[in-house]
Amino acid sequence: MPRSTIANRRAIPFDKALELRDYSASAISATTAGTAISLAATKLESFKCVVNVAAHTGFSAGTAQWDITVEASTDNSTFKTVGIVTPQGTANQFDLPLSGEWIEDIVSGAIYIRSKASKTGSPGNLTYGAFLTPSC
Repeated sequence: MPRSTIANRRAIPFDKALELRDYSASAISATTAGTAISLAATKLESFKCVVNVAAHTGFSAGTAQWDITVEASTDNSTFKTVGIVTPQGTANQFDLPLSGEWIEDIVSGAIYIRSKASKTGSPGNLTYGAFLTPSC
């Protein structure tokens, strides 16, 4: 039986409509909330937020760091955190598992979701991207 000549491949499905922050956007130097997308997240069984971060300088746990949160809202005004990662200065990819049930427990009836990068102390500027995708 012939063997395939296609190399093993790994990919994460990407839908531009589910992008919370474009990785190619300018680096940020202060706490910045992204524009929320409208999504009935509480109706989804399971999905994840993929967060890609570039290396940055000045990380010191607890005193100079970035926290990237995924937040949900019912009114696109008041948001609550449903997931969080804290990059440690090196380039990395984080997968934040999410579910409709989890979000419903935190923000009942949420229909908006966004990412937000919060700065503590004085770490270097942050380049990151975030998008939602099915859990595989």
